[in-house]
Amino acid sequence: MTTQKLTTQKLTTQKLTTQKLTTQNATAPPGPAAPTDPVTTHAANEALAELLFSPEGRVDPYARYRRLREAVPVHHSTMGVWVLTRYDDVNDALRSRQVGKDVRTFMAGRFTGTWEQHPALGKLGSSMLWTNPPEHTRLRRIVNRVFTTNRMAAHQEFIRRRVDELLAPLADAGGGDICNDLCFPLPLSVVAQLVGVPQEEAPLLREPIRDFQRTFELGMTAADLRQADDAADFLDDYYGDLVRRKQQHRGDDLLSALIDTEDEGERLSFAELAQMCHMIIAAGSETTTYFLTNGIRLFCEHPDQADLVRADPGLLGRAIDEVLRFDPPAHMVPRTTNETVEIGGVAVPGGARLMAMIAAANRDPTRFRDPDTFDVTRDEGPSISFGAGIHSCAGWRLARMQAEAVFPAVLGRFAELTVTRPPRPRPRVAFPQVEALHVGLRGGSGTAA
Repeated sequence: MTTQKLTTQKLTTQKLTTQKLTTQNATAPPGPAAPTDPVTTHAANEALAELLFSPEGRVDPYARYRRLREAVPVHHSTMGVWVLTRYDDVNDALRSRQVGKDVRTFMAGRFTGTWEQHPALGKLGSSMLWTNPPEHTRLRRIVNRVFTTNRMAAHQEFIRRRVDELLAPLADAGGGDICNDLCFPLPLSVVAQLVGVPQEEAPLLREPIRDFQRTFELGMTAADLRQADDAADFLDDYYGDLVRRKQQHRGDDLLSALIDTEDEGERLSFAELAQMCHMIIAAGSETTTYFLTNGIRLFCEHPDQADLVRADPGLLGRAIDEVLRFDPPAHMVPRTTNETVEIGGVAVPGGARLMAMIAAANRDPTRFRDPDTFDVTRDEGPSISFGAGIHSCAGWRLARMQAEAVFPAVLGRFAELTVTRPPRPRPRVAFPQVEALHVGLRGGSGTAA
């Protein structure tokens, strides 16, 4: 990476200040209908800078989302990215045929012209996540044929058994690090079982997946990219070997089914199979880990809401929806425009880079009443935490199945849930993470009161 450098606006450290971000305006391409009010534009730039690059923004992103939405809801930032924060704007953009995923357009605004030479960025760019129709249609059709409701439902007993196994030592100890001892190993075990990764090998993938996920961050540094490159090399080697093993010896798993599935007489290539493994396991483990962790933390912080679910198990579905709305595991998703498109009354030019702020949209007061209140009785329709349109999450059922096992198990066995240490956030914005979540588990049927 000695000859490769992140662009100036991405920096090589995480110490970007509001002043630095605002002074980049001279290098950002102007939009045809970008806001011209210097006061609101400055307020939006300031909120975005805090969100992306300050410790305070990582601890409390929602205050910055609110300021962005109130200042300039369709904001052409000084980073050259258009930022969307209202529910309708985000939802419409994700569903629009005029909005797609041109990886070269998006990457060109973030890195130098030789970005594809980096293993991590090349891997990201070749993923189904960055394809458009008709290629995306072909790949998604194949995934849908094997990623069936019946296949996922067959793992329900495995999920319940793993929850019991992982929760038992926490119950015996009266608590512990529920993020790393339950919410991390459960999704990784489940998606490994689904894809065909041996259970003893699955933990080896956690840190490489985490390091690779840095490629989604707008504030990615040169050091982050080096770690992501190393992770990409490891993951390519591992999944390539896994595909070769399954080609030699099929199993009752998703990868074996993908190997044998044809679409219009063609099968997935070796490279496509390896990429599918990475996409499914990374998306199915990392985001579900923090979906479950966020839910348990919210029940700890809102014991009255936990009591409502305990008293009425019929509220579980709404409670899951509310966890996803209130604090989703993915906060933003990238897009590009295929042509000029009107979003929220603003003409966004073709070839523009968009960042759809899912977490901000889920707190839009024009869509959800009292949006900053965690309310498990809320019944106002779905959030967009699993995305929308053709790129919506294919594994949303599997994530919900795990929540349907974990949340009742924790709430049903323990009458009192408390956070015993302040969670330590990792420096992530697109996929916020915590290092650990230490909780106390008392009363009920899990431990002695």
